[in-house]
Formats: sequence, structure tokens, C-alpha cells
Amino acid sequence: MIKYVGVQDPRFWELFEQLRRDVGWHSPLYTRSSLFYYRRRILDDGNKISDRSFIMLVNTNPVAAFLGALIGNSNGTQDMLAFEIPCQVIENVAKLTKALSKQFIGEINAILQEVSGKIWYRDILFNGFISAFSHNLLSKGGNASPVFSKVIDLSNEEACLKSQLRKSYRSLVNWGIRELNPLVVNKENVTWQMVNEFRQLHIREAGRETRSEASWKKQYEMVKAGDAFIIFGGVGEQLVSAGLFFCSDTTCFYAVSASKRDLFDKPLFHSLMWVAILYAKKHGYRLFEIGPQSYPNHFQNFRPTKKELTISDFKAGFGGQTIVYLDVLFSGSVNL
Repeated sequence: MIKYVGVQDPRFWELFEQLRRDVGWHSPLYTRSSLFYYRRRILDDGNKISDRSFIMLVNTNPVAAFLGALIGNSNGTQDMLAFEIPCQVIENVAKLTKALSKQFIGEINAILQEVSGKIWYRDILFNGFISAFSHNLLSKGGNASPVFSKVIDLSNEEACLKSQLRKSYRSLVNWGIRELNPLVVNKENVTWQMVNEFRQLHIREAGRETRSEASWKKQYEMVKAGDAFIIFGGVGEQLVSAGLFFCSDTTCFYAVSASKRDLFDKPLFHSLMWVAILYAKKHGYRLFEIGPQSYPNHFQNFRPTKKELTISDFKAGFGGQTIVYLDVLFSGSVNL
């Protein structure tokens, strides 16, 4: 018997976690608290949200899930995203027959009829294959582009991880550990005062408040829930650098950082990133995703800026391997 459980159902997140474990899919960007954070950012922008996420059950067992919401824009159009990031499909291919897959995609297509703007979907290319949903969108006129990200395998010994550091980073890491006394903040010791201090540093360095206090409180809740941790670096009582890292059962993701760049002539964040990598390894995480890699002549809508290329180069200096995802974009009214 087939049933569908919507996100409003109190069983949704328990079933979602069961499906994630069954499939072995553990993206830190799509945990419950991560999605609540991205939802907050969309609401702060004044957009309307209709969360249409659902799970397909076969004989009470979750076999597939769709994560996505209709985002109402000020111009009257509706996009399909997972709030601020691409919508996502998770499938237990071992239990999803061709007939069940067709029915699951049909359920998504019924929702997509309400889209009048764009659909943004990210295919994680599970086992190296595009998903049935990617094929569905592409066959109807969607466009696909590769997205690159740097990932460190934490099963390697610390000496091996350190050998992957860019040569120029090694002295910067040593300097930062000595001078900044990096502090790991997790669910055991986090306070709102700490997160707010990070927020104030971010505002100072950005020159303005780029997002609401409410969104920072969502990140505080992520740390309290064990779905994120923070690394702080300071001189005396003064916070000079901080970074936030999302995490799931197996994977950590570098999310955001801020540093008081005018205080020293040396970069401040290198040591904090290294401490985060070692913390993740020590606590049993298997992968550490440093994040997007940009290339001068690879772009989707806009050529990467000099700043984006600089950030990409910074991330690449920590080693690891470059993996690829597939972003599928569908614009305009949907006839699926």
C-alpha cells in the first residue's frame, strides 16, 4: 500500500531520518534545522512559502522523499526551491521499482504545475547516475550544469591531511593556533551571547547587517541541536575570527565565516578551518566539504567574480578531492 506523508505530519522528520540512514545520504544542508534556517532567510526577504515536501511510504516503509517549497515572489511568480537552496529528491533505489518511481515523480509533477518562475534541483548523482527526476526535467526542456565542490576524506591519518595543505598554509595554521587560541563551540557549551558576538563581527566586516538576527538565532538552534559547530579565534577577550560548520551524521560543511581583517597582516581563518577539520575527524565524521569550487570559464548565469575565484582558491588550499553535482534548472510554466 502506498501512502504520502507531508511535512506537516508529525512523523515526517522521523521517517526522513530513517530514509537517509537506509540510503546512506547525509547532506548537512538538508537536515531539519538547516532547512529551518534557510526557511527563515526566505521569510526575512518577505517571500511567501508553501512547503510541499513529502515522503512516499510503501507498506509503512519510506522509499522516497521530495524536499521543496513553492516560493512566492514579489512579481507574482512562484519558484520551486528548498527555500534558499535547490530542491532535493532522495530515493531508495533498491526498493523503488520503475512503477513506483513513475508514481513518485508524478506526485512531484502535480506540485510543479503551480510553478510559474523557476525550478532549481540539485542531483547528487548517487552511484554516478542521474536521477529519474533529473531525466524527467531534462526531457521537458530543463538545462543541466555541473557544480563542483571540494571534499576532504577524513578517514586519512592526520599526517596525510596535513600533507595536503598548500605549503604556504602550514606556517599560517601554526601561527593562528599559537596566536588565536581556537575554541570549539558545540551543543555542550554554546550560548546565544557567543553566536551574537559572531554576528556582530560579521556585521562589522560586511559593513552592514546582511541578514536578520532571527536567522542567526536559527543557527544558534542548529548548534544546540548538534547539527552545527563553531570555531572561534580571539586575542585576549576580543573575537577576531569565527566560522560556522553544518554537520549531519557523517559529513561536515563549511558554511560561513568572518574575520577582523585589519587587525593583523596575516590571514586569520586558516587555523580555524584546520581545527574544524581535525575536530570533525576526531568526532567520527567521514567527510568534510569545504564547498563550491569556481573556475573562470565555468558558470551558469554569471561569470564568477574575482572575489568568488579568490574564495574558491582559498578553499582548494586545504586539499581533498573535487566532486561534481548536477544542477537542473527549469524556467517558466511547467507542463510535465
